[in-house]
Amino acid sequence: MPRLSRKPGSASPKHLVVAGNGIASLRFCEEAIACGLTRKFKITILGGEKLPAYDRVRLSQYVKARSADPLLFHSESWYRDNGIALFTGDPVAAIYPEAHKIVTGSGREHFYDELVLATGSSAFVPPIPGTDLPGVFVYRTVDDLDAIIRFASGKKSAAVIGGGLLGLEAAQALDELGLETTILERSAFPMPRQLNAAAGKLVSEKIRKLGLELRTGFSTREISRAGGQLRMTGQNGVELTTDLIVISTGILPNSAIAAEAGLACGVRGGVIVDDQLRTSDPHIHAVGECALHRGEIYGLAAPATAMARHVARSLAGKKPRPFEKPDLSTRLKMLGIDVVTIGDPLDRGTTLEFTTDDSYRLITLDAKQRPVGALGIGDWPESSLIHGWHLEGRAMRQKEIEGFTNTGTIDVAAASASAVSWPAERLVCNCMRVTKGNLCHAMAAGAACPADLAAATGASTVCGSCLPLLEELCGAPVSARRSLSPTLLIVAAVAALIAIAAVFLVRIPTATSVESFTYRLDRFWSDTQPKQITGYSLLGVSLLGLAISLRKRIPRFRFGTFARWRLFHAAFGLVSLGVLFAHTGFRFGSNLNASLMGVFVGLNLLGALAGIAAGLESRGGPRSATFARRVRPGLTVAHYILFWPLPVLLGFHIASAYLY
Repeated sequence: MPRLSRKPGSASPKHLVVAGNGIASLRFCEEAIACGLTRKFKITILGGEKLPAYDRVRLSQYVKARSADPLLFHSESWYRDNGIALFTGDPVAAIYPEAHKIVTGSGREHFYDELVLATGSSAFVPPIPGTDLPGVFVYRTVDDLDAIIRFASGKKSAAVIGGGLLGLEAAQALDELGLETTILERSAFPMPRQLNAAAGKLVSEKIRKLGLELRTGFSTREISRAGGQLRMTGQNGVELTTDLIVISTGILPNSAIAAEAGLACGVRGGVIVDDQLRTSDPHIHAVGECALHRGEIYGLAAPATAMARHVARSLAGKKPRPFEKPDLSTRLKMLGIDVVTIGDPLDRGTTLEFTTDDSYRLITLDAKQRPVGALGIGDWPESSLIHGWHLEGRAMRQKEIEGFTNTGTIDVAAASASAVSWPAERLVCNCMRVTKGNLCHAMAAGAACPADLAAATGASTVCGSCLPLLEELCGAPVSARRSLSPTLLIVAAVAALIAIAAVFLVRIPTATSVESFTYRLDRFWSDTQPKQITGYSLLGVSLLGLAISLRKRIPRFRFGTFARWRLFHAAFGLVSLGVLFAHTGFRFGSNLNASLMGVFVGLNLLGALAGIAAGLESRGGPRSATFARRVRPGLTVAHYILFWPLPVLLGFHIASAYLY
């Protein structure tokens, strides 16, 4: 029996083995390279399929190309060039945790110090008699599709059992093969886990318009031979004959080898992991569709990516926060139909709906009018905006609710705006959680086309539905790179912080004679006339700065860009600190004056910090931009709250100056 890896405890570099080579394994490798894990471990990937990791979401494209190359995320040479050993076509057959050893189907032994299970899932085959007959297939891998293509030669009809996401994808592949395809769904409408009845009805109509037959309420009881064809008998006795059947009724986590090795697994499968994605063995981790986290299997690409990155960073010593339940929003194009689900749109709450002949939009709000979920069929330009509000916990205003209910849009101008004008925090790629700010940062670093952006950020590399947005961004790369607003905003905010520091550090001594320099400065805040001029100037500058901030909150006011108005707001804040010096000499005074100074300085401090955060969202690196997006809303809210005492204190200050 050949042995390809050293035993634990030997002097050679530590060995990390990844069992599986799907999307989770691939993203683990990418993050391992990015965070330096390849320098700490010798990494070996054991893939069960003959191909390196490929995109299952776009598997139907294989029918047209008859080549897997367009589906591959990376070639075999990419793994080799990055110091990762890749073995394909040899799945893991057994794990021996006490010996830190893995044995593959061919009998090869691999020893490990750390093991990552990324074995994914398999197609679920329901216990229906006849599923083992020739002509009955599952739809999961390239090998499955190769078998379907061979069998379909000379055939006329096909049926898909299951009208979920994978079922519709399988139907598209069968349609591309020229087969008259029927989709059988036991529920009243397709995609019942993602859609409600109204959305399901619209999708059903779109499916039928594409020339596909859709039978709902059909539950298959048995599959049998009928001459040269296959016969499906429903629970109600209705029969359907066809040449070929594809079963697409869900997935099962590939956790059998983990259970046989003594690792804790769920009753229905899945390797149980904690919030650091460790299994019951501390040296074995699990990510993707084989992992059972908080009692749930996350059967989507985005959570698999998040889990893989978490484990890679943890093993690299980055000490990430505990892994929490990820956002399960999806944005797909199935059979040419745009489908977006955000959060849990079918959760209880107040529902806002807008329907046309070819589109459906739903937003579900909680008691505080925050979007807990949304659902869209057809083109919905504002879906990424709603997604951002959902992640931030931002409540919808009454005018926004009324606008959506009446027109289907929250902001007509924003809905029709190009992706180039989107704010930095807005999500472009849902699968890889890539924002417009991340893409602009990559463009500033040299990415000049969609392929470059995909390589730098991963955007469009899963379902590909965001590719048109990447193309739109690359249509105006110069403006995206040369925008100075974020940089100037940071400069103005930093200058304000320096001025605020001067409030506490600068101490101008009281003048002792009319010839001293401080005497000329003292006149600004001691003589009545200059003090009145600077006082009212300070009031005017503050009110003007407040008026500028309303640009974002008056939807009909569209003169100039929001970024420029925000920059002017920061500049006025800086000017107000200069006028404050002329009015007070940065002396706090006592009682009412001290309170007023404290509020005014606090306002500018919070505004400056919020300005730096806003600038970093566009100009910072991925990590600083992410941190800035988290803290900016809190800083902005605190800035608003602290403003409210200012008019009251200012009124008392003016009254005391004239009355006493």
